[in-house]
Amino acid sequence: MQNCESLCLLGDAGITGNTTLFAKFNGYINQAYHKVVSAIIAVDKRWAWDDSNYTDHPRGTVTLVTGQKDYTLPVRATSTDASTLLRVTKIAVLDTNSTPQERVLTLTDLPDADLNNIYSTNGLPTLYKLIGNSVKMWPAPSSTYVTLASGLVVYFQRSFDEFTTSDTTQQPGFPVTFHDLLQLDASATYLLPINQNLAATYLTLFNNRLSLLQEEYVHRSDDSPNQIRFKHRSPR
Repeated sequence: MQNCESLCLLGDAGITGNTTLFAKFNGYINQAYHKVVSAIIAVDKRWAWDDSNYTDHPRGTVTLVTGQKDYTLPVRATSTDASTLLRVTKIAVLDTNSTPQERVLTLTDLPDADLNNIYSTNGLPTLYKLIGNSVKMWPAPSSTYVTLASGLVVYFQRSFDEFTTSDTTQQPGFPVTFHDLLQLDASATYLLPINQNLAATYLTLFNNRLSLLQEEYVHRSDDSPNQIRFKHRSPR
């Protein structure tokens, strides 16, 4: 917030000493954060992003019911707001082994009518569809093949832990070398109706820095799997 005071030429306590403006800038910061997270998720492949402020993993479970295909997706963050789920990365069910193992389901585009006809008997689900805030699976689960209690496992990417006006120590959940992105975009939003030239300058800096952050995430993990590559040889 103090950096935003400098960027916006508001002077010391120009934001921090104004309760109303402080609340507005908190919203601007969160809006900027959404832009940053969207940009990261668009390019993170080998090292999936999750806000480091969370104390749990982006994984949720749902109790299954024999014969029921449709389930509401689990809570993603600290509330039940469905908009906090940004991407589902994997869906599995637990089998009935003495030590239950996750059986990963495969996404399908087949029509529901066809799936209902093909998988008319309850069993071990193998296929799924995502519809709004729910997941449907085929065949419907059977307690003979699936552990019902917390038997549906959903891995996902979620929205960040938003800043509130009472936060004093929480930091953005992405590399510290790019934390200035939030103050640049928040300041540009505030200045847009006041000083368009300065706002445009900050937005240019923001976009340039955002591109650098995306490059950072593309190459963030240097570990790569070994691959067997075939070399073409001419028969002559």
